[in-house]
Amino acid sequence: MSDVQEYHLNIDSDKAHRSPLDLLVEHSGLSRNVIKQAMSKGAVWRQRGKKALPLRRNSDNCKDIAQLHFYYQPDILSQIPQQAELIKDLQDYSVWLKPRGMRSQGSRFADHCALVRVAEQAISRPCRIVHRLDQDACGLILLAHNKAAARHLSELFAQHTIEKRYHIVVDGDFPEQKQIIDQTLDDKPAYSEFSKLTVLEGNRSLVEVRITTGRKHQVRRHAALLGYPVIGDSRYGKDNRKNNGESNEKDTHGGSAQYPLQLCAQQLSFSDHQGHDQQFSINSQAWLQAITEASNTPSNYPINT
Repeated sequence: MSDVQEYHLNIDSDKAHRSPLDLLVEHSGLSRNVIKQAMSKGAVWRQRGKKALPLRRNSDNCKDIAQLHFYYQPDILSQIPQQAELIKDLQDYSVWLKPRGMRSQGSRFADHCALVRVAEQAISRPCRIVHRLDQDACGLILLAHNKAAARHLSELFAQHTIEKRYHIVVDGDFPEQKQIIDQTLDDKPAYSEFSKLTVLEGNRSLVEVRITTGRKHQVRRHAALLGYPVIGDSRYGKDNRKNNGESNEKDTHGGSAQYPLQLCAQQLSFSDHQGHDQQFSINSQAWLQAITEASNTPSNYPINT
């Protein structure tokens, strides 16, 4: 990975009349075209007060900017965005299918490969993230397009009134009886229910997980605590069973390309801000076929609405 270069400029009265592009070219020594591309991909930020926002286009001057920040990492900027599938556009919010490997949101170094930015460019509307999904997982994500929808959907997740179901594949014959784990994660309550759906070839089980909380890596960590880590989970894998989910980066399946993380956000059920009951789910058989073929094409996962 190439070295990260950061450039931070305080905009005083001598610089205020100059364009951000001119200032960054002068300060970094990079070409105008390189910086323009970085701007469009979310690597340049303008700040006034405590709030910093991406600066995606050059302007004539910096009169409304107190500071400029440029986070330059060529390896990230050169990445090509994956495709994400729009499942349903309900104007105030939309439902998307995030492929494995795509981030839910970007970072200060770039956001052009993140779902939020890919969606914004696809539907030409602002997108607000209201929940997240692990980069290595695939599945359904909601994006809001105005403050009212974002507030309502965020409250649903915060109050645990949105039903989230995940499908995972684990090694071994998972118990027939529902497994409930109610164990704190990061000093916060976390509740998960695991139900065996079917036995798969190769002594593996397809398991449905219903969670009412949304802690970081909750499904993966609770699955590991039960002794059935998700196949392809290199962080909370088999060698971590007695380690309360702490990472030692070992797993028999290693999370390699041959064994991608076999976790899918399979269903979302909720009542939206207009009082409409909504349910979206992914066809499990299509998802299983896709991961078996090491495929990550969104169209491989038919959607039920």
